Amino acid sequence: MKEHWIRKLRREMEELRARIDELQKEKEDFKELFLRKAAEFENYKKVMKDEWQKNIDFANERIIKSLISVLDHFRLALNTPSNDEVFRKGVEMIYNELLQVLRHEGLEIISGSGCSFDENFHEAIDVVETNELPPGTVVDEIQPGYVLKGKVIRPARVRVSKEKLEKN
Repeated sequence: MKEHWIRKLRREMEELRARIDELQKEKEDFKELFLRKAAEFENYKKVMKDEWQKNIDFANERIIKSLISVLDHFRLALNTPSNDEVFRKGVEMIYNELLQVLRHEGLEIISGSGCSFDENFHEAIDVVETNELPPGTVVDEIQPGYVLKGKVIRPARVRVSKEKLEKN
């Protein structure tokens, strides 16, 4: 009888050990699942943060593109001869303040005259034949270009040098 109880206890202990092993494996599976889901959630948060920033940047880009034409008009006003120096100074101050705000938002002016033509930043609207400058040099800038946070939102419109052909 005693052996019967001993066998029964051993069987129950084996069943309990099997159940413990089964629960340990289940615990490890849940832990692995939790860690995987936590990593997926972190990735999701990063993607959403990047997406949110892109939306903000896109909204800013639209507004800044609209304000570029205002900058152009101020630039034209500043290049127009005027006898009213006080008015001219006021326009210049507004232009500089607007430009400073836009620069703070990531806007950069593309340099024009004297540099090599770069199709990524310049749009050639005229070609000037000359031997005074190397071919492919920006002779002058007709309209400034702008880069916003590394993205060209308007190329500079420029005149580019070309080798002058000698006529016989």
